[in-house]
Amino acid sequence: MRLLVILLAWMLRRQLDARGWLDPGYWQRRLLEHAPPEKDGGRGTLRWLLPLYGLLVVLTGLLSWGTSGIAGGLWASLLALALLVAGTGMPGWRAPLRAYSAAWRTGDMQAAWHHVSPLLPVEQRGAALAPEQLHLSLCGALIQTTFERYFLPLFWYALLGPAGVVLILVALMLRDHYPSTRVRARFGRWVHWLAVPPRWLLSFSFALAGDFSGWSGEPRNRRPRRTDSCGEVLLIAAGSALSSYALDPARFQAHDPDGWPDYGHRSLLAVRHLLNRSLLVWLAVLAVLALMGVLP
Repeated sequence: MRLLVILLAWMLRRQLDARGWLDPGYWQRRLLEHAPPEKDGGRGTLRWLLPLYGLLVVLTGLLSWGTSGIAGGLWASLLALALLVAGTGMPGWRAPLRAYSAAWRTGDMQAAWHHVSPLLPVEQRGAALAPEQLHLSLCGALIQTTFERYFLPLFWYALLGPAGVVLILVALMLRDHYPSTRVRARFGRWVHWLAVPPRWLLSFSFALAGDFSGWSGEPRNRRPRRTDSCGEVLLIAAGSALSSYALDPARFQAHDPDGWPDYGHRSLLAVRHLLNRSLLVWLAVLAVLALMGVLP
């Protein structure tokens, strides 16, 4: 049943993304815009917010367990489907990426930056980035956002059911939109730890979906370190699994200067295809686990 829910959520979410509908960030901001103001540096908020968060996860788990015998767990599956469709997806990315590729092709890097600056990490939106740095920053943001909006919720749903969806989606919502810096920092650390297992699974999926020999033969000085962020780890893994210097602008320009105007489009396309193939790898593994009776 969980595999069926994942497939339905993925197909519905892809259609919504293509039309730019149902942005999870919008309704999450609206939900938290009336949150209590920060007191005592956020300590007082955390005293009631953390138990409430834990209680919500536990109640969701109990609800799904209690209804598992009713119509084959239909109610729990419908709840998970609604949460996955509403809380995942990346609407609003397609048009800026298309405009960025067109601006890159004409050499107008100021316009390229203007199109994608809202998609970049906050600390990099006002920076004067070179074209190579801008592109790698955009690819890193694309990979990390796809990981958090697709792979991370699917992993925890497959592992814990609806409680896992609530566990990660509420944590991401509080990390990104709660009006308290201390709360955002606390849940940012919590999301970091929740992301460790699926992050390394996705890194390995890149190898299966791309160039395994390149991924496994990556030099030690370019392998991820423990201090690297989630986005940096995934960007390094994707770069190792992609051929034709798709995430190495300097080497691509030196190797094929005539193809430089098309580099932005070709590189983004290679990253998107790698992510799509990696998701298919996950779905295939989940299908095998469902056939073995391991996945409910």
